[in-house]
Formats: sequence, C-alpha cells, structure tokens
Amino acid sequence: MSVLNGRRAGYALVMATMLAAGLSTGTRLYYMIFLAMLAMLLVGLVSVLWTLFSLRFDIKGVRTRATRGDRLTTVFTVRHSCLLPVSAIQVELNVPSAYAPVQTVNVSAPPFVARTFRQMILCPHRGVYEAGVARISVSDVFGMIRLSRRPNLRLVKLEVLPRIPEAEPLKLQAVDQGPEFMSRASEDSALPSDVRAWQEGDELKKVHWKLSLRKREMMVRTYEESARPDTLIIPDLAEITALRDQQMTLEDCVCEACLGAAQAQLRAGDPVRMPLMGSRPAELSGQFPADIAAFTEAMLRLKFDSPYSYERVLMLMMARFQRTGGAVLVTARLTTRIADMALRMQRSGVSTRLIWVSDDDREESMTLIERLKMGGVQASRLDPWGGGAARPGEPAVDDDYDAQDGIFA
Repeated sequence: MSVLNGRRAGYALVMATMLAAGLSTGTRLYYMIFLAMLAMLLVGLVSVLWTLFSLRFDIKGVRTRATRGDRLTTVFTVRHSCLLPVSAIQVELNVPSAYAPVQTVNVSAPPFVARTFRQMILCPHRGVYEAGVARISVSDVFGMIRLSRRPNLRLVKLEVLPRIPEAEPLKLQAVDQGPEFMSRASEDSALPSDVRAWQEGDELKKVHWKLSLRKREMMVRTYEESARPDTLIIPDLAEITALRDQQMTLEDCVCEACLGAAQAQLRAGDPVRMPLMGSRPAELSGQFPADIAAFTEAMLRLKFDSPYSYERVLMLMMARFQRTGGAVLVTARLTTRIADMALRMQRSGVSTRLIWVSDDDREESMTLIERLKMGGVQASRLDPWGGGAARPGEPAVDDDYDAQDGIFA
C-alpha cells in the first residue's frame, strides 16, 4: 500500500508540474501531457469500478466442520464483464489460522469468461472460525487506483475439532487386584438393600441368621452396587505464555492429550471425570465410549484462562481421590512442585499418569521425568511439533500454484 501511495504522490506531482508549466508558458505540449495523464487516471478508474461491480463469485467446498490438520479444498469461480484491462483481481479469504487469518489470492480472468480456481485451506488449530471470501480488490493497469468491496457472500461458520489420538488405557488400582476384588468392590457393605434365598457361591458372612431361623431357610443380604472407581483427567488451563501460534499449538495438544486419555478409559469401561478449572469452572463426565462426543465439543471451545495455578488445582483435587482409581495430569509446564504432587498421588494408591506437552529436551527436564518414572508415575513428554507440524513462527502455507491454469493445487 505504501508503494501505491508513493506512486500516486509522484504521479500527482508530475501532473501538477505539467499544469503549472502550461499555465505559466502557454505551451500546448504541457497541456497535452497533463490531459493524457488525466485520461489515464479516468480510464483506470472506470476499469476498476466496472470490474469491481460486475464481478460475480461462486464458492464451494467450505465445510462447517473439520478436524485439526485437515486440508479443505475450496473451489471458487470468478466472472466479470469489463472490457477494459485491469492489473489484478485480489481475493482475500478468511481462513482458520492464527498465523495468517487472511489469505490473499491474485487471479486473472478475461471478460465474460468464467475462470475456476482451487485454493487449499489449512486447519492448524481447533476453534470456531468464519471462513470464506472476505473482500475483493481490483487494481488498474497503471498501478494508480485500487478499490475493494465485500462480496455478496456470507462467511461460513467453521468448527475445527481437536484430534483424538490413540492412547493406552490407564490401569486402575482396583483392576490390578483381580476379579475377586472387583466382585467384592461392586457391592457396598454399608448399604444393605434386600434379602434373598441362598444361592451356591454366596459368602457366609452375608447370611441373615435371624431371618433364616425364622423362615427355616438360608437367607442372605444383598447390597447396593457401588460405582466403579473412575479416572480423573485434569488439564492445566492456566494461560500459556508464548507467541500466539505457538500458544495455540500447545493448547491444542493439551486438549488432544486429554481426549485421547478419556477415549482410552471409556473404551476400557472406566467412568471418566474431567474438571475444567477455567474462569468458569465446569466438569465433564462419561461412562460409555459414545460420551467422547461431549468431551470433544467441550474441548473445541475450551479457553485457557484459569485464575488458578495448576499446583492449586491439583491440591483441590486431592480431596476427591477416595473414589478415584486413576488420575491423568496434562500440562504444558512441569515444575518440581507439580512432580512432587504427582508422586504424592501415586503413593496414595491412585494410578497416576503425567503428560508434559513441551519440546524441552534439556537434561534437567529429562531428569525430572525419570524421577517421576522411578516413583511409579507413568510420565512422558509430548512434543507438540513432533508430528511434522510447522515449528513456532513458521506458517503452514501451501504454495503449490499453477499460474497458467489459474489453479491452486
């Protein structure tokens, strides 16, 4: 834009000079140069306005839902009826990206001929976006005039869902003690509910002796079934201090690690609870594999704006471990205090897994991971850029463009 403004200023200066020279000397040549330059401006203005307001767009391929990492092939058709030449038609596309939320595409089309173009839209981050053609700009062949307008096309609300990676289920403490323990744990001895006749295999301690003597047959007590120990998945929702694109990648990986752990536990038949200690605390819960859809919807819109430190959140969760068989901690930062609390959970009888989302592979960080493993915690480091994604500060762009055919491949 600064180059365009500089060119306009220089052009206006030359025109003013020619007009002043003509008025002061009366030479026709100066007047002719001035009028020719003025005519060029008028032709450029007419060509830009004609093209801009006769331009017709048709866009296809923008879905309402995608998964993080998907590539959406968007096809749009351009057609105009201007007979005068223009320099370029510039199309600005809204795309779901934190690094470059607007992609600019330069296209060319002869009058009365529909040209079709294909543009690849990448979905690098989860969230809700508006996708589609945001603005159209046209420049004249002289490079003096550039005008733009919004097309008569509505932007599409695009929801980019987080991915659900495959993960190994966390083995809960109750499962480790065998089926005999589970048969006993499924009944709460403090809550007798009814009596029934003796059956082969019943335990003697369940016999209701007084009632058995009165009815002259063996009667046993039945008890209410207690819920299975569940898995507590605790994401760190404190704000991540980093560049915007890097921050969003880390947030995506935290959400996806939580979803992977939740899906693994639900498939294993273990109930899952996920407290979300953000600015508006909430809690997700599920018992069946189909419940993962509700977790995914919540992760889609989850904000990392917790007013509490992760250490404080873990301290609050300690009081809930009476009916918890396992805990999965997911955080983008690992401190000595967080490691100590994870070890404390493991020693209390809760199977504990810690997922650290980071690309930090320094020796002191790896030593902390090894210390957790030696204490029985299933600790691991998840590199958010380990799957071929763009590194922090590097845009994920698609430059494969065939200028001759007018197709972005």
